Formats: sequence, C-alpha cells, structure tokens
Amino acid sequence: MTYRDPDHERATRMARAANAAGDRHWFERLYDEAEDGGAAVPWHRTEPNPRLREWSSGRALVVGCGYGHDAAHLADRGYRVTAFDLSPTAVAVAARTYPRVDFHAADVLHPPAHWAGAFDVVFEAYTVQVLRGRDRADAIAAIAGFVAPGGRLLVVGFRARPDDEPDRIALALTAAELAAFTDHGLELVALSEQPPRDDAPPPRWHYTAEYRRLSGGPK
Repeated sequence: MTYRDPDHERATRMARAANAAGDRHWFERLYDEAEDGGAAVPWHRTEPNPRLREWSSGRALVVGCGYGHDAAHLADRGYRVTAFDLSPTAVAVAARTYPRVDFHAADVLHPPAHWAGAFDVVFEAYTVQVLRGRDRADAIAAIAGFVAPGGRLLVVGFRARPDDEPDRIALALTAAELAAFTDHGLELVALSEQPPRDDAPPPRWHYTAEYRRLSGGPK
C-alpha cells in the first residue's frame, strides 16, 4: 500500500504541476503556505538527518537546507557552516532559528562563483532527487564543484521501490547518477545502505555515499 497523508498529497499535487511547467520555485510557495498556517512541509524534521550525525571541522556547506537542522548540527560540531535553499521563506526561518549559520537563498543550478572548491565538507540529501531532466546532471556537477581539495561530499538518498509513481516528488538517483559525481574530480570512498526505519513510511532502503577530492580543484 502506498503511504498517504494530506500534507504529502498537497505537496505532490504542487510538484506535479510545477514539474509539468518546468517550475522549480514551487518549494517557496509550499514553505510560504506552511508559514501562513497552511499545509505543512511533508519532509520537515525537528532534528538533523540521522545519517549526518556521524560526521564531524573546517568549512561546511549544506545543500537544500530547508529549515536548517542539518546545518545547525554541523555548526554544533565545530564547522563554519554555510547553508542554502531555493526557498527564501525557508532560509528566513532557518536564519532566525540558527543565527550562527550563514544562510543564503540560492539556486544549486546557479550558485555563487566563490563557492567553487571552497568547502571541506558538503552535505546533500534529496536535493538532486527532486529535480527533473538535465537539471539533475547539472546539480550533480555543481555540488561536486563545491568540494575543496581533500574535502568530502556526503550524499544521502533513498532506493527506488517497484511501486514508485513516476511523478512523485522525489525520484531515486540511479546508479549512473551516483557514479556521475566521480566525473567531476571526486572519488567514491564508501557506499553504505541502511534498512527501512519503522518511523518513516513507506518502508524504503536509504544509502549514504561518501566522496573525496584527493587533489586539485573542481573540474
């Protein structure tokens, strides 16, 4: 049985309409509605991503930060953290909640030039998975490009299920897309899988992929 709840269904309808129109800014409308007391953001958590907690100093970047919990976790562990999201509303809430983090409203497909090769740790969870078409490859290139020489990239995602709908909000990264990070000067150093958690329906395996830039800058 496919898991449903009203907030998820509302976000799915918004995503379908936006994807059909090639509009990635529907996230801002969703966050804005949530702040006005409308439908909640279905992926919102009140704690950092559990697959990030084992990581810990230097300069870190969180991609698609939402309300900023992952960024705050890295800041608590001693990183100088920059975090960004496409939604200005989400960024404004995050900045009020976690003033020690340097938050920005920014587009992963058009990031600030000075972020290239600037971060010792880059954390990406599910951002590429909500994109469509060529945007996915472009985002992979941009995210890999943030990693400094000797730096690391942690990518968290979920595995596809046979009953996944083709127009769901997030589509699992393919094996080829995970491998594509290595086309931009990174080396895959670890790939682990985690079984479904009882508190996160529907049952779905997740993975954590760790990459490192051994030498030189972004390609």
